[in-house]
Amino acid sequence: MLFSLKNVPKGNIVQSVESPDGSYTLNIFVSQNTLSSDAARGELVNEKTLVKKTIYWNYPDSSPAVKWINRNTVKIGNQTLHLDTDDTYDWRKDDHWIREEPPQA
Repeated sequence: MLFSLKNVPKGNIVQSVESPDGSYTLNIFVSQNTLSSDAARGELVNEKTLVKKTIYWNYPDSSPAVKWINRNTVKIGNQTLHLDTDDTYDWRKDDHWIREEPPQA
């Protein structure tokens, strides 16, 4: 099965966190589902080019804690993503995925 972060639900914005140098903003959206738990999507915005890219998709998740480690590294929930190597996280591709929410904001 092919999974793509381009086709995940858009959701409603719950938080925005700017990188330490202001070059990126990470927007967190939540997709609410009445039949199961919520899912969170992290969208990275390059503030210079305004290009947006989904880099995080997790379930169950409703508002993951976000912490910028440095200008190119961000921790979302339990996942540390390195932007300079185009890291992304998709729970559907995680062989060690556990059905529980990560640390929340």
